Amino acid sequence: MVMVNIKKYLIFGCIGFLLTAYGFLVPILYDNWSVYINDHIYNSIIQKDSGLLLITTFVYIAKYLMTFFFIYFGSAILANTLTKRINTVMFSISLIVLLFLTLIFYNLLFQEHFSYTGHLFAAGIIILLQLYIPKQKHYYIIFSIILFLVLLAIQWLYLIPAFTVLGFGTNDLAASIKMADQFLTGNSLLNTIATIFFIVFLTIAIIFTILIHLLNRQLDTLKKYHLQGKELKETRTALIESKVYEEISMLVHDIKTPLVTVEGLVSLIELKLQTENRTLRPYFARVDHSLKKMNDMISEILYENNKQALTVNKLIEYVTSHLNIDNQLIKLRIDIDENLPPIHVNKIRFSRAISNILENAISSFAEKKGFIHINVKKIDKGILFCIKDNGPGIQAEHLKDIWQAGFSTKNSSGIGLSFVKRVIENHHGHITVTSVPGKQTQMNITLPLQEAGERMNEYHHINR
Repeated sequence: MVMVNIKKYLIFGCIGFLLTAYGFLVPILYDNWSVYINDHIYNSIIQKDSGLLLITTFVYIAKYLMTFFFIYFGSAILANTLTKRINTVMFSISLIVLLFLTLIFYNLLFQEHFSYTGHLFAAGIIILLQLYIPKQKHYYIIFSIILFLVLLAIQWLYLIPAFTVLGFGTNDLAASIKMADQFLTGNSLLNTIATIFFIVFLTIAIIFTILIHLLNRQLDTLKKYHLQGKELKETRTALIESKVYEEISMLVHDIKTPLVTVEGLVSLIELKLQTENRTLRPYFARVDHSLKKMNDMISEILYENNKQALTVNKLIEYVTSHLNIDNQLIKLRIDIDENLPPIHVNKIRFSRAISNILENAISSFAEKKGFIHINVKKIDKGILFCIKDNGPGIQAEHLKDIWQAGFSTKNSSGIGLSFVKRVIENHHGHITVTSVPGKQTQMNITLPLQEAGERMNEYHHINR
């Protein structure tokens, strides 16, 4: 991570340096612009044409706007590279230092003889406005727009004759334009035009910054509301889910008490009647076996970590015996590999998880024809349960959300698949889903294999 950040800032530094260097190349690459400006200033005086002078002024603005835009932008990126943080005092100080070192070198190199008053004013406005720019991925795009508008306003400020005494527009070309305007219009042209453009572009820069700032605050507020809404939904779902399981646990616990009573009474009746009517003994044995089976089932519901060794065939047989597909147009196919090792599961909870998947598949057909295929086989790392149906499938945008508590596309409580995932993970398993909308959905459940010794103990437990 550190190396990635270093590489990122090195690239940023190189970009900043190249932009600044290009700013120095502008006067060289566009040297004919300076010749054009000088010639047209002279021609406007000879021809007494204030319109020609105004056109020359626009060329002057374009030349210096291009030059200083790259110098300022490059200096800002270099300052960010040095300080690593934009919204700090060190960034502002670094920007001013780098900018003025660059401008001093530029002034010495090209002998422009401009003062630094205007640049100090421009830098101050830019630093102030950038504080209100959201520090996000589009920061430099927004910064470049504001920088362009501010520099455009400042270039017009240089040409206002009234501000010359304050050190604005003292370079050779600006001074020549203002002298020509003094001769042609008595400075009324530039005092009017330059002042209007300065105010207009500076106002646009400020309004643009304020709008971006307000928009960002609104987006932040919307994000907070979205997060709060999501948290409330998750809390509500968790509360509903916890209450559902709490009520189920209490109900099952309450059922267990009379069940024990019934079991005791049946034993007493069996003792009393076994000497009088031996033909009833098989029936009592069956009742006693059913009661013990119900007792075991309740224990597994109450204690989710209660696991037992179970063959895959018995598990699937138990699951499918509770499915209601007799009156529906659904074909169920089951393929189970031979000689599969027993699995170690909480029979009731794991069966409920498989049933939830099958019931989801059945309900997706909406009483139409359908096909469900259950395929169980051994793989390198465990036992794979593959449940595939040719239903309407799941939309791609929903695939990442289906395991979340509360998510549902059917206005239900949304606890079905979240329960499935939790049960599978409680068994140290893993579940994945693939779906082609309009064609099929496939659920893959992988359970880890037991150790050899553990499997042997389970095998004896099953066959006792």
